[in-house]
Amino acid sequence: MDDDDNGRITLRLEKDNLQLIDAFLESHPDFRNRSQLCRDAVQAFIENVTQGGNTVTLRIPVRVLESIDHLVSSGYFNDRQDAIVGVLRDRFASAETVKAFEEHKTELQKAKGERVEVKMRDRDEVVTK
Repeated sequence: MDDDDNGRITLRLEKDNLQLIDAFLESHPDFRNRSQLCRDAVQAFIENVTQGGNTVTLRIPVRVLESIDHLVSSGYFNDRQDAIVGVLRDRFASAETVKAFEEHKTELQKAKGERVEVKMRDRDEVVTK
């Protein structure tokens, strides 16, 4: 295939899958047709696999995205990804947050009866399911 030549493939799908695609296209007019959807889907799949599967798609409200872009343009972050990863790291990787998550998990286990704490004279015991 030449560098400037577009290739064609034939893709056969079951009727249910075609109906699913068509329903998706009706509710997402930003995709012009089945071909565009398939091209984008294949590209996204390959990027996901080659990047180790650590890609997440987020829908960010416009005002939040505008704030992120302002911080990027002001030099506070290098780009959108740097800003979002930085905020997530600050929120989820701090020792206080991890401790709070563990405490919340313990309370949920107690409420569900999955964790029982037994106090004995010389030691405390924890029994979990």
